[in-house]
Amino acid sequence: MRSTFIATVLLLASMSTAVSQTQRGTWEFSLSGAFSSYSSKSEGSGSTYESDPQHVVSLLLRPGYFVIDGLEILPEIYWGATSDGPPSFSFSGNIAYNYMIPGSRVAPFVLAGYGIGNGVPVLERMVGRSSDAFDITVLNLGGGAKIFVTKAVAVTAEYRYQQYGREVTSGSYTTKHTYYFHNVFLGVAFFVP
Repeated sequence: MRSTFIATVLLLASMSTAVSQTQRGTWEFSLSGAFSSYSSKSEGSGSTYESDPQHVVSLLLRPGYFVIDGLEILPEIYWGATSDGPPSFSFSGNIAYNYMIPGSRVAPFVLAGYGIGNGVPVLERMVGRSSDAFDITVLNLGGGAKIFVTKAVAVTAEYRYQQYGREVTSGSYTTKHTYYFHNVFLGVAFFVP
């Protein structure tokens, strides 16, 4: 009986309102997985090719820092490798605004960012380099919610539109590749004051 009481008190305490997690000076460390819908378009020499959408999964690492209450600088690191090739990287600089709903454990947010890399995900997995230079652009736009389970841990859900772009020139022929991703990220975030 006593252990049930203690477990109930701990559960209720963990469900208390999160008040300081999105305030200035707080660090956020998050890991997310994604279910994605992927398509591409290639244009060049008077012709255009568009692919059918494909559905895929990925992981991202994001350390964030709240510069003022609600406003977060959120860099993103995407890394991948194969056993027979050099690794590929994508680095994005994102800005997110988080709004802590008063009296709630929910913080909706919006996000925008831009980055560069040397790989374009194949089936949403960065498996190898597409370029020897960091000449592939990445646009990030999205929004979602952080649901605080405790004052230091939140479950996250996010929709993200991503657009990768790359131009390839061979002789006098240039092809512009654009890859579109519609992602739903599910993850966990840890907050350190």
